[in-house]
Amino acid sequence: MKKINVFILAVALAMPAVTWGGDKPAVKAQIKPAKAAAALKPVALAPEGKKNALPGGCWFTWKFNKTPQLGTTIVKLQTYSGDKKQKSSYEITGEFGMPSMRAHDSGPVKFQLNRRGDYLLPVNVVMTGEWELIIRIKDGGREIFAGKVDIDV
Repeated sequence: MKKINVFILAVALAMPAVTWGGDKPAVKAQIKPAKAAAALKPVALAPEGKKNALPGGCWFTWKFNKTPQLGTTIVKLQTYSGDKKQKSSYEITGEFGMPSMRAHDSGPVKFQLNRRGDYLLPVNVVMTGEWELIIRIKDGGREIFAGKVDIDV
């Protein structure tokens, strides 16, 4: 019985040396995940209907279709170029949730572009309390703006 225990102990101690090749780890394919571009820290959004500056002289406005309350509210965002023409080439996402209860967070959701060139995002408010809307704008795959506004429902 003692010989079996010694044998098991010897095998257990030798396993790391066999699998790791002594003092050097075995060569394994190392796949590193693609490095994601660092997300911008959201700044405070200008109030509803007011201009928010974007790079290159562009800007946008945002507003709710109604005062946020329980149920679905639509966020409408309009982007403009420096010459005041509506621009619709951005990729815009919104995140909506309760900072104190992250279980209600929407995660990133793409704004949908309507025929008029407005970006729309339905927001589902499931309970009263403090909510946060974060808007992220990308141009050519690169994030150029991140803003947030706190909402009391």
